[in-house]
Amino acid sequence: MRTAILAAPLDLATLRRMWKPRRDSYANAHLYEDNRIRIHRAFTWLERAEACRDAELDDRYLAQWAGFSALFARWDAARGQPVAERTALAAFLRQLLATDHDGIVAATIESERTLVASMFADRYLARFFDAVELGPLLERRRFDRIASMLVERCALVHAQLVSGGATYGSRENRTVLKRASMAMDRLSLAAIQVFVNHGYADDWGDLCWPPARR
Repeated sequence: MRTAILAAPLDLATLRRMWKPRRDSYANAHLYEDNRIRIHRAFTWLERAEACRDAELDDRYLAQWAGFSALFARWDAARGQPVAERTALAAFLRQLLATDHDGIVAATIESERTLVASMFADRYLARFFDAVELGPLLERRRFDRIASMLVERCALVHAQLVSGGATYGSRENRTVLKRASMAMDRLSLAAIQVFVNHGYADDWGDLCWPPARR
């Protein structure tokens, strides 16, 4: 575990370099098409997020969430629409942690405990969520609960933006948005690292919005 803590999560450029030879090999063999698309989409959005200036925090967060959503979103073939976000997120996190044989997510949470604690203590988010003591959860190594509660808070911040519930560039939500953006950055990188290391051949549900076939 100590090695994982020091190494996780890797930065986006390093993950790109790790993934490229595998991506090319799988593409040539026509393997894991849906997951190659998921990872490709995630990279493009997260690279856009990295390119955003500090003054473009709203844009950065929307791009970060799109990158994360590229990984977790699932298609409901029976209804012809995406699975509800909350349901898809819960299923994704369960599978991600089960696939994370290197403890990347746990290592990320431990290394970013100050950030996680700030999200749990955030005054704005406290209006919507019960108070959480991070210490006991870390002692019991309940990384599944911590990850779930952290993502729920990030999802609420995203929902506020996409519903027009905040003025673009508003000073009122800068603190919580900065915290959520930092958390999304770390969680997205950790998730991609798990995908690249162990999850590329797994079934993550039907791909949302598959490319049009010509």
